[in-house]
This record gives sequence, C-alpha cells and structure tokens, in this order.
Amino acid sequence: MTDETFTGELGRVLREDPPAELVVDRVAVQDVDDVAVVTLSKPEARNALSLAAWQRLRTVFTELGGRDGLRAVVVRGAGPDALAAGADIKEFPQTRLGAAAATGYNESIARALRAVSAVPVPVIAAIHGLAVGGGCELAAACDVRIASTAARFGIPIGKLGVTLGYTETSAVARVIGPAELKYLLFSGDIVGAADAHRIGLVQRLAEPGELVDTVTGLVGRIRTQAPVTISAAKLVTDMAGRPLTDADADLLSRLHVEAYDGPDLREGVAAFGERRAPVFGRKGED
Repeated sequence: MTDETFTGELGRVLREDPPAELVVDRVAVQDVDDVAVVTLSKPEARNALSLAAWQRLRTVFTELGGRDGLRAVVVRGAGPDALAAGADIKEFPQTRLGAAAATGYNESIARALRAVSAVPVPVIAAIHGLAVGGGCELAAACDVRIASTAARFGIPIGKLGVTLGYTETSAVARVIGPAELKYLLFSGDIVGAADAHRIGLVQRLAEPGELVDTVTGLVGRIRTQAPVTISAAKLVTDMAGRPLTDADADLLSRLHVEAYDGPDLREGVAAFGERRAPVFGRKGED
C-alpha cells in the first residue's frame, strides 16, 4: 500500500463509524495496513463504557501487543459526541454496587489500561467531544492525545460516590501530575480542550474539521521511522522517572542489540548516504 493510499484509507476509516458487524461489546477493531484503529462504539450512549467493554478492551489490546508488524494504534469514539462519556451507570446495580462487585469492576478497568500501556508501538487517542471518567482515563493510558478544540475532559466521580483505583489514578497522574489531577477530582469540573492542553492532558489541538488529518499526519510520520527506534523510545520513556529494575535493564539490552545488529540502522545509514528516504521493513506497495 502506497503512502498516499494508506493516508486516504486511514482518513476514511477515522471519518466513518465502524460497520456494525465489527462491533463486539461496544468495541470495534479495523486494520489499515500496519495500523489498527480501535473504536469505542455505542454512539447513542456517547460510547459509555460497560464492564464488558472494559473486558473487551483488555482482550483487544493484549492481542495488539503481540501482533508482528504493527506500527501504531489509533483509539477513537464513534458518532459525533464523544470518545467516551464515562461508565455505563445504568448497569451499576448489577456490576458495581457492593465492595466485592466494585473490586472486580475496578480490576477490569485496571487490566484494560495496563494492556493499552503495554502495547509496544505508539497508541494515539483521537478525541472529539467528551472524554470523561473512564474515557479520560483511557485517553491518559495512550501515548499521545490529539483533541478537537471542541473536546471536553473530566473525572467527576464525586457526583457518583465511587472511588478511583490505583491504575486509573496513576495513568492520569503520570500525564498531568498529582496536583492537577487532585484539582480535577476535587472540583468535578469538565474542562475544555484549551485547559486540557494547558495542563498537559492533550499534546496537540486541532479544529474539529482538521482532527483526522492531524492524526493521520502523525501516524504517517511514525510509519516512516525505524520500528525498533520508535518501540525503544516508547519503552525507555515509560521507564523514566522510576527505578530501573533488572528486567528493565535486560529488555533495554535486547533492544540495543536488535537496533545495532539489525537491518534498520543499516538502511538508515544507507539512505542518508544515498540522499533518499529510508524504507524500514515496509510491506510491498500495491
């Protein structure tokens, strides 16, 4: 698939809701060459996240984490209103009332967020409309958040009386810091895209009509770069700010060997010398 064909197809997928037959437990997965698009798809409920949806997200991202040749993942919401407007509160009497049920529910969220973070390629959240509660937490677990200027964010859990689990808390705190997270939690505010950008929750803003082009542009740039470099960059950045374990050191050592003994460096050096764009393990063009 040529770059131009890829960009056009990814843009088409991001502008349309997924086919109904692809939606399983409110989650759809679509592949565009070496990029996966994961869509939260319950637009009539602003993509509210059910317990089954969290469990499905864990399954989907665990599979994506082991997929060979994957270059990036885009997470987005179906319909015009939201990435996700939080939990499906209507199901709480069956899924979250009582300490035992709530413990299992929170662990399902934690497992899903850990699976998102563990994918070894960039995971990009394309956010339009609401990213509230679990939607905000899911976005925070992604590597990059690109939002429409019309997007809104918040975690107003005090209006429900639930508590935030450790993994949910740490996902957001790592992005915006504990102080800003406390303000969001204590105030219950829903903040606009400009404030979300100011506190670091969002890396880039785009006008509503330009969101898809901004996302596809970043994905396209990722695909032109060496896969091992991008994966190593994600890994070592995620390790920053915490003590390095022996397992971390072993993994970094393996990536070092893969980078310097593998084909990407040779291709990059050759392309530089020949004054051409490098081609890193790309599939043959149509």
